[in-house]
Amino acid sequence: GGLCATGTEQSPIDFPKGTNSGYAATAPRTWFYYPDLVSDGNLEVINTGHNIQVQWGNMPYSGEILIPNRGTADAHVQDVLNYDASEMRTMAKGYPAQFHFHTASEHTMEGHYFPLEMHIVNLIDESELPGCDGACVAPVGTLFREVEEGDNPFLEQILKYASMTEGEVTLVPDGESIDLSYVMRSDAKYLQYKGGLTTPPCIEGFLWHVFTQESYVSRSQMNRFKDLVSFKRCTDGASSSGGNGTDASGARKLKSDDGIKRFMLPAEQIHSRTITEPSAGANRKVLQEGDFVCEPAAYGYNNRRVQEQNGRTIMRYAIME
Repeated sequence: GGLCATGTEQSPIDFPKGTNSGYAATAPRTWFYYPDLVSDGNLEVINTGHNIQVQWGNMPYSGEILIPNRGTADAHVQDVLNYDASEMRTMAKGYPAQFHFHTASEHTMEGHYFPLEMHIVNLIDESELPGCDGACVAPVGTLFREVEEGDNPFLEQILKYASMTEGEVTLVPDGESIDLSYVMRSDAKYLQYKGGLTTPPCIEGFLWHVFTQESYVSRSQMNRFKDLVSFKRCTDGASSSGGNGTDASGARKLKSDDGIKRFMLPAEQIHSRTITEPSAGANRKVLQEGDFVCEPAAYGYNNRRVQEQNGRTIMRYAIME
């Protein structure tokens, strides 16, 4: 309900001509600066149950983006799409707050889905863009194609710390890094449009950037992502296949805010998840989690289907010379 059903500038969208979608931009481009995240012991890798998320809270990080705007009392994050290039007089500074992954992708190219998409959530203070009215957000999406072999080192830095337990937060050790610069180029080509949150409450008013240069994920890494956010079949005994344990089939285990592990609703009732049973023998390893023994019971997709474009303008930005 709400904006998710009635909104006219919803995300994600399909780019109907792929990387050549939209109009060649003449306005100034957004500048991206994503240096490597070096942990001070407070860099978090979280299994939300819905996705894998990396966030750093109060940990110092110098990443930022610069977004062109009019510099007026009603300046908005979407100015660059609404006004002539000559009216872009200043740059508003935004800061990345977290990034997370969707399997499969949410945005599509000519109707084609990718196995994985990463979203960096960039927030701009309203003092920089007073016309935002509480929705001063500029997300950046990166698409990943699947390859047979050759792990992506950036993804490996995240996967090695991601817990199989839903709600579990893993702290990356002090001095260890996640190399965002490996996939986030400062001069990247991108497509830009007006959109919003891809999850409820589906707030609109965002300025979306989707990189047109793909990164990659190996097949083995993709299987690990699927395992991490799969629906688990758990028992409290020594074996998930029977024995004397109490069966929790169809439930998903969650570590709640108070640290107590709980079960959530059956998989079929979870929003935005398409359920498929794992093929026989595929990734059926048993996972020991505290007092429970779990194994993947079903795999799903934590992406939202593409939304109507409704005449929105797509702008295409090339690499700066």
